[in-house]
Amino acid sequence: MRRTKEEALETRAAILDAAEAVFFERGVGQTSLAQIAAAAKVTRGAIYWHFSGKVDLFKAMQDRARLPQETFFHSGEMTHSDSCLDLLYTTTLDAIRGFATDARAQRVYTIILLRCEYVGEMREALVSRRADDDRMKRVLIEVFERAALLGRLGRAWTPALAANAYFCAIVGLFSEWLRLEQEFDLLATATPLMDGLFDSFRA
Repeated sequence: MRRTKEEALETRAAILDAAEAVFFERGVGQTSLAQIAAAAKVTRGAIYWHFSGKVDLFKAMQDRARLPQETFFHSGEMTHSDSCLDLLYTTTLDAIRGFATDARAQRVYTIILLRCEYVGEMREALVSRRADDDRMKRVLIEVFERAALLGRLGRAWTPALAANAYFCAIVGLFSEWLRLEQEFDLLATATPLMDGLFDSFRA
């Protein structure tokens, strides 16, 4: 029984590995389940045993990777600390540093940002992506609300504006780095960018 369970987990992992590779190479819209099955050396029936369809497979592939925004989903300390902006700054650079060395996260984020058209059946994945983005933005707004309450948020900013500016900066940085196939040093570019942004955030 244990071996059967292990084999099922191995098959599932092989399907996810194949989906990640084929989505990255061909794009999500141009990839069929038959192509993923061939790459994983399994039948289409095996895919349907583990996943309800392409959208479910796409979501599972995304969930398996440690994407940068996940850092913010368990950030209670940041939203209650008197050093909230300093914690956000260090958390951001830690997330960027980790992303720069995580090949799987880079592939999956490339697929999410650059290899997927969110139309047709994939529109459901867009709804899920927006929900994740909204969760991250809510944490950011709470951090900046805390900074404002402490009198440490610059006058030019409201918590919502600061959260939007931060979000655009970080997503834009990752998107451009991936689009240009990592032709510039991510951390070396991110550090002065974040330094300047956080200097403007602080009162």
